[in-house]
Formats: sequence, structure tokens, C-alpha cells
Amino acid sequence: MGNSGSRTSGQVLSKTPAAFQPQEPPYPGPCAQYQFVNTQVTMTTPIHFSFSVGEMVTSNVDAYYPVLAQTMDQGYRLLTFYHIPGEVQRTGGLFSQSVNMPFQGIFCRYPQQPEQERYQLRIEKSVIQPQFMYTGIISTHSQVYTDTSHLFQTIANNTQNGGRLVCIELTGQETTQISFSMHQRMPMKGVDLFFEYPMSGRGETYMYNVVNAPIQVSYSAGLRPTPVVHCDWLGILAQNLGQGYRLVEIFMDETQSTQAGFLTASAQMNSQWFFEKPASRANDPTPMYQGTVVEHEIAISQSGLSGARTTTNWEMVMQDMGNRGWELACILETPEISPDLAPSDFHLFGPLKRHSGGMAFETEDDLISELRNWFDNLDIDFFRVGINSLLSRRQKCIDLHGDYVEK
Repeated sequence: MGNSGSRTSGQVLSKTPAAFQPQEPPYPGPCAQYQFVNTQVTMTTPIHFSFSVGEMVTSNVDAYYPVLAQTMDQGYRLLTFYHIPGEVQRTGGLFSQSVNMPFQGIFCRYPQQPEQERYQLRIEKSVIQPQFMYTGIISTHSQVYTDTSHLFQTIANNTQNGGRLVCIELTGQETTQISFSMHQRMPMKGVDLFFEYPMSGRGETYMYNVVNAPIQVSYSAGLRPTPVVHCDWLGILAQNLGQGYRLVEIFMDETQSTQAGFLTASAQMNSQWFFEKPASRANDPTPMYQGTVVEHEIAISQSGLSGARTTTNWEMVMQDMGNRGWELACILETPEISPDLAPSDFHLFGPLKRHSGGMAFETEDDLISELRNWFDNLDIDFFRVGINSLLSRRQKCIDLHGDYVEK
């Protein structure tokens, strides 16, 4: 999924190109009827994990659960609960009493099929622990490693007891102040895990296969850097569907490495692909599903002092796919690199522009020579200040859920 508006549209590349209008599957599924439920999720509930340094301010599940449960009572199944990209309503600090985030629950049911199993929704709280690292004092290479052990344990506890994973959503953050160091624990991120349980009792037990898939992002500096995203979306999907699995969710686990150069920057992010199949078919590789990727562009625009306004327009696309037997697995927002995270943009170009203002160069060699002299005369503190600023700028981008920032 790409976007336009407040960010620059990028290019998404895959080894296997995705068709915008996929062909009918060789074994078409029944017609799926979709239901879209919009709700505001308020970040007000402080909770504390035994291994947490501070409180975790996260979503108030009791407030939004009835909205989702009411739709499931009508025979729908929840496919995903997704934060509308770009929109966060706040009047105070991060996750203060006045923070509301718009989410959309996407459901489906199959009216042409006979009476189907009804499911009850269960939402569990979990956390992931990012850790920030630099590789050197004046290096522009930084890394974030994420411990997802608590998340995986929570999934295992539920699926072993008859639950079935629906989706994973980042919905909170630890309220701990952090300071810079070369090997820094970052605030934990709160996660809401969604499971469905059959109302008739214990149903089929499902087994899960988790695939770590790197997503490469690169861009060249400019007035509006254009990111290019590389990931073998359909290759990963086809390999696992070919073993009899079904895709459930793709979760960006916050693990990433960033390399900033003079005129370019790149990052590698980690995505976790969750596939499932019934435990009774553990040794049966017969494919049961066909998959495709539909690229969709959304519009994000500024709306005065109230922040951003997002137009998704994906409802008609999903219903059209449902009419042809396709069921939504998940929505993945195409990652982009914000210029706020590139030292070449926020720390280097300003001083360089002030230094070279009014200069004229007769040849390219003269320009290169002047640039080299300027770099040679820079004090080490210049680089240290720029690198130290990366932590706060990265945190700001994370706090805005990846939204585009410039200041």
C-alpha cells in the first residue's frame, strides 16, 4: 500500500510483479461480504508489566471492544483492525489523556454458505522491546534490534488453547525517558493481539510459521526524496502458500538498520509474516489458497491545526475482490524513509549551503576540492551532534507512527 499527499510517493519493487487486477483464482472461493467499522481508540489505560521500567500507556480495550464484538455477533469475522495512516488527534503530549487514534475494523462473512461457526473475539496485551545501537562515534550507521519474545509467548499461549491469530497492532508505548548512549534500551512498544475463539467450544488447533522478510528502502536526497522499496512480496507469499499455509498477518517489528551517506540514505526493515494451517494438516503440503498483492494508494493531506486527514478509498477495492472470491489477509503500509532521519538532510546540507553561498566555481574539480577542504576542517563535534540527534528524531518518527516529519 502506498500513499500520496503529505509524503512523497515512492516506487515499490518486487522480484515478482503484482498485478493490480489479479486473475480469478483456479479454485475460486465463495463470494465474501465485507463490513467496515470505524472507531476511535483512546490511549488512556496505564498498565505495568513485571519487567517494565515504567508504565505502559496503551489502548483502552474496554472502550473499543464492544464495537467489534457487536459486528461479530452478526456473523462476521474480523480480518484486521488497522490504524488509519496519518491521523492522530492529540492536544497534549504523547499518549496523554487527549490522544485519540482512528482505527478501522475490517470484517467479512459468506452469506451464500450455510450456517457458519460463530467466533468470540479476545484481545491480549503484549510488548516488544526495541534497542538502539550505533556502530561508532562518527558512523552514520545505526541499528535497532527488537526483542519479540513476549509477543510470541502470548501468541503460543492462545493458539495452544484453541485461539486463532487474527492480527497484531502497535497501540502503546512505555512512558520512560531515555538518554543517549551507544547501546541504548528504547521504550517498550505496546501491542494488541487479536484472537478468535469458536463459540461452540474448542475447535481446530492451528500451527504457525513465521518468516522474517527484509524490506530494503533507499532514496536519493533532493527537495522531495523519492523512496524505492524492495521486497519479494509475491515470492515469499507463493513459497508458503505452496506448502499449504495461509497468510494471516505481516507485522513490522521495529527492527531496522539505517545507513546515511552524503547524497543517499538506505534502510533495511524487518517484517514478520505469520502463516497458519490446521495442525491436522501438518504434514500435508497441498496448497489450499492462492495469493496476490494489490497496490493501493491513499491520500494524506493537512487539515488546518487539527493535523492530517486521510482518504483511504480501499473499501470498494476490497469488496470488488470479495465478489470474486478473494479474502483480505492483511494491509501493509509501504515503509518510507523520512528526511528527518537522514543526517545528510537535517544536519549537513544547512551548514554546507551557508558555507558555499555566493561562491562560484569554474570547473567541477574546483567544486570537489572545496567540498573536500570543508569536510577536512569540520570538527569531530559536528559529527557527534548530528549522530546524537538521530535518537530523538527517530523517536519522533516512531511516535507519529511513521508519519512524514521535517522539523
